[in-house]
Amino acid sequence: MSDTFKLPEGILTPLEDTEEVVDEVIKDKDLQLQETTEVEEPVGLDVLKEKGILSQDNVTGSIIEEQVRGISKIIDKVQGKEVEEDVSLVESLTGAGISAGIKIPKGLVTFGTLLYDIFQEEGIPVDETLTGKLNEAFDRTTLGKIEQASEEVARETAAGKITEAVGQLYGAGKIAQKTAIPVIEKTSQKVRQLVNNIKSGRYVKTTNNVNAARAVKKANDLNRITGKDKFIAIAVGGGVGGGFIVSDVEDIGTFGDWDFLDFLPTGLDREQKDLGAEDAQRQLLNRLKFGAELGFPIIPAVVGTGKIGKLLVQKGKDLAYSDSMLERWVDRFVGKPFRSRSNKTQELFDGIQKLEGKKSAIKSLAKDAARDFDDRLREISKETSGAALAVKDPDAFSKVVSEFMFKSTDDVVTKNKIIFPGFSKTGVKTFTDSLNKLGVSKKSINKVMSDATSFRETAAGLKDLIAASKNVTVGKDKLNKILNERVKNILSVDYKIIDDNRGLFNGFRPAAEDIKVVSNILKRYARDNGKSLDDATANKLVNDITKNAFRDKTTKELVFDIGEQSALADAAVQRVNMGKYITTGKFKPDGKGGLIQTESDLNAFKKLFGEYRDAQKGIYNVASELAETVARDKFYQTLLDDSKRIAAAIKQGNPDVIRGQIGRPIFFRNYNDAVTNLPNQEISKVPLSLKSALPETIYKSPLDGYFTTVPYAEAIRVGDAVVGSALTRSLAYRFLNLIPKGLSQAAKTILGPFTHARNFFSSMFTTIHRGNIFIPPSKIAEFLNKSRKTVQPQLLYRMTGNPAYRNMPEDQSLYRFLLEEGVTNQNIVARELEGIFSDITQVRTANMSADQFFNKILNTGTRKFKRLYDVAQDLYTAEDDFFRVYNFLAEFYKLDNAFNVAIKKSIKDINGKVVTQATKPTDLELMKEAAQIVRETVPNYAYVSDFVKSVRRSPLGSFAAFPAEIYRTGVNTTARALKEIKDPVRKQIGYNSLVGQAATYTAIPVIATEGFRYLYGVTREQINAMREVLPTWSEDNTILPVYENGKYKYIDFSHGFFYDTMIQPVQTTLATVQRDPNAPLVPQLLDGIAKSTAKVFEPFIQESIWTGVVLDIFARNGRTKEGRQIWNERMSPGDKFSAAVQYAAKELSPGSREQLIRLYKALTDQTVKGTKYEIPDELMGLFGFRKVPVNLEKTLNFRIQEFNRDTRNERNLIFADTRSGDPVKDDNIIIKQFVKANKQRYETYSKMRRLYDAVKVLGMRDKKIAEEFADRNAMRLYGFVENNRFDPFNVSTDVIAAYAKESEEKNIPNPLNNRVLKKLEKMRKDMSKLKLNQEFNIDVEKYLLPEPDTSMIPPLPEQPQPNPSIVQSPPPVTQTGLTMTEQALLSEEEKMMVLKSRGLV
Repeated sequence: MSDTFKLPEGILTPLEDTEEVVDEVIKDKDLQLQETTEVEEPVGLDVLKEKGILSQDNVTGSIIEEQVRGISKIIDKVQGKEVEEDVSLVESLTGAGISAGIKIPKGLVTFGTLLYDIFQEEGIPVDETLTGKLNEAFDRTTLGKIEQASEEVARETAAGKITEAVGQLYGAGKIAQKTAIPVIEKTSQKVRQLVNNIKSGRYVKTTNNVNAARAVKKANDLNRITGKDKFIAIAVGGGVGGGFIVSDVEDIGTFGDWDFLDFLPTGLDREQKDLGAEDAQRQLLNRLKFGAELGFPIIPAVVGTGKIGKLLVQKGKDLAYSDSMLERWVDRFVGKPFRSRSNKTQELFDGIQKLEGKKSAIKSLAKDAARDFDDRLREISKETSGAALAVKDPDAFSKVVSEFMFKSTDDVVTKNKIIFPGFSKTGVKTFTDSLNKLGVSKKSINKVMSDATSFRETAAGLKDLIAASKNVTVGKDKLNKILNERVKNILSVDYKIIDDNRGLFNGFRPAAEDIKVVSNILKRYARDNGKSLDDATANKLVNDITKNAFRDKTTKELVFDIGEQSALADAAVQRVNMGKYITTGKFKPDGKGGLIQTESDLNAFKKLFGEYRDAQKGIYNVASELAETVARDKFYQTLLDDSKRIAAAIKQGNPDVIRGQIGRPIFFRNYNDAVTNLPNQEISKVPLSLKSALPETIYKSPLDGYFTTVPYAEAIRVGDAVVGSALTRSLAYRFLNLIPKGLSQAAKTILGPFTHARNFFSSMFTTIHRGNIFIPPSKIAEFLNKSRKTVQPQLLYRMTGNPAYRNMPEDQSLYRFLLEEGVTNQNIVARELEGIFSDITQVRTANMSADQFFNKILNTGTRKFKRLYDVAQDLYTAEDDFFRVYNFLAEFYKLDNAFNVAIKKSIKDINGKVVTQATKPTDLELMKEAAQIVRETVPNYAYVSDFVKSVRRSPLGSFAAFPAEIYRTGVNTTARALKEIKDPVRKQIGYNSLVGQAATYTAIPVIATEGFRYLYGVTREQINAMREVLPTWSEDNTILPVYENGKYKYIDFSHGFFYDTMIQPVQTTLATVQRDPNAPLVPQLLDGIAKSTAKVFEPFIQESIWTGVVLDIFARNGRTKEGRQIWNERMSPGDKFSAAVQYAAKELSPGSREQLIRLYKALTDQTVKGTKYEIPDELMGLFGFRKVPVNLEKTLNFRIQEFNRDTRNERNLIFADTRSGDPVKDDNIIIKQFVKANKQRYETYSKMRRLYDAVKVLGMRDKKIAEEFADRNAMRLYGFVENNRFDPFNVSTDVIAAYAKESEEKNIPNPLNNRVLKKLEKMRKDMSKLKLNQEFNIDVEKYLLPEPDTSMIPPLPEQPQPNPSIVQSPPPVTQTGLTMTEQALLSEEEKMMVLKSRGLV
């Protein structure tokens, strides 16, 4: 094997079909990546162990040591010793295992004792029941003390608490299968008797149990949600293993315990009863509820999720065509939005990505060729002043070079191949003489001629590839002539009226004499068709022509519209194509009476449009079009071939299975076949007809004439572009949303100096994530240097234009290869912003004039900004590309080395064949595989789904593509690693990948956190306290604690570690559980999952930066989303406007503005809003890891303000919808709302208590805390928080009086009457006994007013009717509906009864 491997020329440039050159001898000398001649063992765990660097003891020793320490701490606690050290994660998990192991059999035993206790006679106290005596005796035993101690150790960490619960559930299930079922069989008769008695009411009679009615109600509630038979089955099935055997159901909790699901009847009753039978019933019902939830809805939800996943895996490619609405729904709403290919077939998506990669490589190739010319121009300008002057004149030097390069000599067909024969002697002489006159040296002339020759050879090779296509309909000779004319007269020609008039103010105006000549042509055109034009009208028409002229995007030809003069014309407007008049080197006029009759007519229009030749632009245009024509033809042909291949495979096998695996053919010759083979899809009513840069007379797309679905046809037409709606394409929407959104997001990222350093260093983690650091250090250094050489010149040359910074040919070839493979230039942020700006400048066919004018305005006002932005964008992309190139080189090295090792050791491949040098993949194949790995495992904008891309257009979402790609690549990395592990050759690569991924997700954050804890001596309690004082956006992130000079600081590690996106859901959930170790687990988990889910979807649904500012100022009336006031309501309108402008300017300013202000203040020893910042801390912000001071006083002050705001909102909940002026139908509405409002208030008080505890842990003295409360006039709040007491809402006398007044004035019942007030006061007394941060154990059912029950009152017998003659007339009724006597004597309640009886209420 050679020491180097090289890319074939077909990969370096689009000169040869890449499929044909894979197996050829590699000849290219441009790209040389070093390949080891010695076989190097892969650096993985196995090798480290073999070399003695890492032993099995090393791997497990530290874990075992920590487990031993955990057991030692449990023993110390059992012996009554004080344990001061923090409990580590491993120690906590050890405690969880021990605790769960003891609680499982204990739960089984207590289930039996509870069954015994529930059937005992009434009046036995709880502590005298069998269960009570058992628990008391057990707690005194050594095993009981071990259980208590291990539980304490387990609950020191959230992971330990969760593991303890999971261990109980797992063990309970196993025991239920093997041990518990026989026990249950023996007691099932009693269970059924218990349930039947409860349901039938006999239990009330036999035991005289006062709580039986409540038990009946609970059982009926459960029966209603599941069906009676189903609930019993679940309770005795799922509940046996879970509810009956798990002793800690109240510590674990249920869904019904969660505030948002408190309407479920499965909420647990944690209020211990006084009597044994009642409490046994309570505990058994709790276990029944817990068991019911285990069976329903958790198990169906898990099974359902699994079925959906199975559907997507097995039938993913065929779901869209399914006759099942459910399967189509899964594809549309579960599959399509989150997969890279969106609604495209995999073949179509892959083809589009290849085409886009090829186009990127083509642009790079074309730019390189144009830069060669530009470099020569710079060299010549230094040689002579005459040439320097000529450089400034595009009609001089550039025109001379362009005409020499493109017009002097044609390509020819020799031996059935299009070649460049070399410049003709006449052409060379003319060119040399012209440059000599300008004073250009012979050496420079030869360099220009050499560059020109090289480019013409490249262009000829591209032409030959086009001619090789079977979709070209003419012979090679004719095609060559047509392409020669196209290069000479279209691609190498530009027009000032287009290029110089992109802004609002025209840079080019036609000369008066040129306008006059064209005006005369128009008058002659009118005369020839029997009409006449005066000079003024003709000039107006000429002016209109110059305004509407444009270059066709596909053909690149200049076209313009003019009113048709001929009466025989088919249309009123004629579209004139400037490219059609020269064919095979000859002028071809319009027909008789047409517009262009002579070559002088054509030249007159060329002068009118300012035709000119620029060699640099010509080079770019020619290379781009010819190469893209080759690439697009291959794209179309591959799509058709794939469709035919799939159709053939389906015919040969089981259609249902094959369709699920490889999809369906998508192109059909007739409409009916498309409808029947692509069911449940919208089929295009007209066949495909794809435009090409080549005339239809010489080229026809292979897909033309085929029918397919509307989405597929659109995808083929627009490639990877995402078509927006009519709204998002409107000018108003672009102006009001897209422009400010794009600019604000650019300001916060690409235009922020600090973000560039963070962008570079955060990309470094991709190398760890895929295990690309497990290679020899020498290779790491080599590949880093190679990455620098490949990426750095791309940036420096674009910024300076200095030829000294041009890439070496081999490095540039590598960069083009990676562009073509879709590896580089895929930065998520840069590409998303590019997409937004593309949306802004789109030109709609139906609104072309308006869009063009809009774009002229943008071009006029943003020229300087564009130059700055382009430099910043190049830098941002280069920072990202650096590690993309490194990852590619590392992946190639790993693959190459893995095969070398396999050859040396005679390892068999995945197919069971021994790997040899002959069967080893070629270098090119390994490079393509390495590129594929990088695309799959490193965030790549090309693989963002259309749904996520479309978020960029909405007022919501900021860079939604980035987290979407983190999730995609995270899953892909795991899947690829597992696949590699099954391959004997790639096995070690897979193991290293898993190790790298595990290190990224767990080791790096944990090591960083624990390292900082150790370094600064911060305890876990202090970290938890810090979380209470952090801003909401950081409280659940990975926090690195710092304690310096008596001050706490923190580093938000998640801010600079983008893989935190993958672990943040878990981190958030664990942080939520960690905050209160004694709270029920399930509600905490649900809280954490809700918060983490919100964070997952936040990038997609949160307000964009611009939208947030608009809402703060207008919709939220001068308040931020967090409640911060932008202006004072008492300000004058002018002051409010000024405050709003300052706020918007600050929020929308470049992202580094605040950092630069802090850095400046740190340098000058000043404070920012009372906080002093340190220079080193701020400089660390360059890398995304800034040390942020923890300002306890400021936080406390802000939270007190927040408390007051929340209190106002919570108080309003009490009386909501009760003072509308209409009668209140529900007598208990205020009672219910009083409980809800106080429940919210209780959480607000508990939160304030947690903050109080936190600032004390962090060293704030009691006196200082009291001062902060006093400064905010909140000493009453301080008193309750300090004493850990709850202060429920009361009802003021003013409110009572207001309700009474409204009742009297509106003549309606008072919902805040004496009976309600008494209930509120009773609740208030009960609530005031609550301690903070415990369960809000207030059952509203106990306080509700009883509903009148008339069901037991027998109807009166029929009564004789009174004699009207002797019955007195009833006393007159006043406007209140009552008589004067009733008004005077009856109580409020009695008055209401009378009014109800009269039907007035």
